[in-house]
Amino acid sequence: MAYKIGETRDLGSCTACGNVIVIETDNGIFRPQRCGNPVKLRDEKWLCGSCIRKLRIRYPQEYRTDPAQHRMQPFERVSELSSEEAIRELPQMHACLEDLREKYGFHQAVFAVEQVDVKKGGFLKPPFITVTGHVIYGTFYSLDDVAVGLNGGQTARISCLFEPHSGKPASDQEISRMRNPLLIDYAWAEGGEETAFIFQDKNLKLNPGDYIVKD
Repeated sequence: MAYKIGETRDLGSCTACGNVIVIETDNGIFRPQRCGNPVKLRDEKWLCGSCIRKLRIRYPQEYRTDPAQHRMQPFERVSELSSEEAIRELPQMHACLEDLREKYGFHQAVFAVEQVDVKKGGFLKPPFITVTGHVIYGTFYSLDDVAVGLNGGQTARISCLFEPHSGKPASDQEISRMRNPLLIDYAWAEGGEETAFIFQDKNLKLNPGDYIVKD
């Protein structure tokens, strides 16, 4: 069954918090929601986006190849839990976050670098550095000032947040579009989300395995 754009669908209550889950559908597919799309758990019960976001620091989001669309699509590892497991895990998330903060030096936010792509900029302009990875905890925004390494080091400013594994080329025009405050899906990225940062900095050196931190 196909749903009209703007039509809503009631999925019942979240198995963990009891909030009613109402989503908009786009031809039968969930439209992206900033609070996070709900997922169906292993035992066919639904978990709302708010609960998923809390669990992501232990079960980070992944991008996996969709055979039908031949592109990378986000996958929520939380969906592999049962409702009983999700309910048991949720109260532990605050302690889990505090353990991560201690492990990574109590920075406000920490990002793990997994892939680095460099593209030349225009005439006399710095290169575009697209850095893909996971936010371990905390929240990053476009135009945040950050440092490389848990103990400080190189500093830089995030030009914008970008869709990970995107086929769109980095360009001044695309970065300007991504900074549009109406595009809230890319305004920030938080703990457990896979995302990409774009930097424009001729002196910045980044490698897989590095950490980007915000204080």
